Amino acid sequence: MKPTIRLAISLPLAVASAAAFAAPDWSKIPARNITVFHAGATPFEWISSEHPGASVVKAGQACIVCHETKKGLDYTAKRLAKHEPDAQAMPKTVSFPVSVQAAVDKGTLNVRLSFTPPADARAGSDAANELKAAIMLLDDKVPQAALAGCWTSCHKDMRGMPGGDAKKGKYVSAGSFELLQWKSGKTQAALPAGVKVESGKDGDKTTVTFSRKLGGSVVEGRSVPFGIAIHANRAAGRMHYISLGYRLGVGGAAGEVQAKKL
Repeated sequence: MKPTIRLAISLPLAVASAAAFAAPDWSKIPARNITVFHAGATPFEWISSEHPGASVVKAGQACIVCHETKKGLDYTAKRLAKHEPDAQAMPKTVSFPVSVQAAVDKGTLNVRLSFTPPADARAGSDAANELKAAIMLLDDKVPQAALAGCWTSCHKDMRGMPGGDAKKGKYVSAGSFELLQWKSGKTQAALPAGVKVESGKDGDKTTVTFSRKLGGSVVEGRSVPFGIAIHANRAAGRMHYISLGYRLGVGGAAGEVQAKKL
């Protein structure tokens, strides 16, 4: 197993990095709503074996084809709730939308998430952070990344899973991923080189913007598989809302979310 690449980012809510890149005019950037949902204890092994649509996934069809256009994500979340061993962990709100915008400006990719976190999520164990938001970007070598996105890094032997290893976090069987995470608590370690984050709050809506220099797995002309995760109400570990797998189209490449070049 090759080592993964992980970039963790943290800044206080509504406070931006002093060195943050100039933000695009988001009023001119198209938005795409992506539904995030509580997935229960369903690792990628389940998706590719026990899941009723496992054969479809193995045949090369992206998860969003059925679950976004046919079944619906609220329906999906309610079905997956049956795979959650801790019934009390399931919130009343099982899914909610996240507005996603992306733009490339002067060699920098900017991705903006806007959402209203559910108020009825079960209180979690992260005392330092009321809220967290993350984007995972995957490279071309991660098997089935274009079909399932960040779910390819979620395995049954991870910590938090029933019977999982408390010392084992997310991983992929080949290739690498970048995890860009914002936290609402106090500033922690210095930001990784070439990556910045800004956050803001307007009423009950939170906005988080990640800025990353092009390079590595994110370059012009590439469809970058990605997924979103939101930890609400101090949730920790796998007790989060996640998206299915989507593609970020950079420089005109195909993708459910297009990074508009400015």
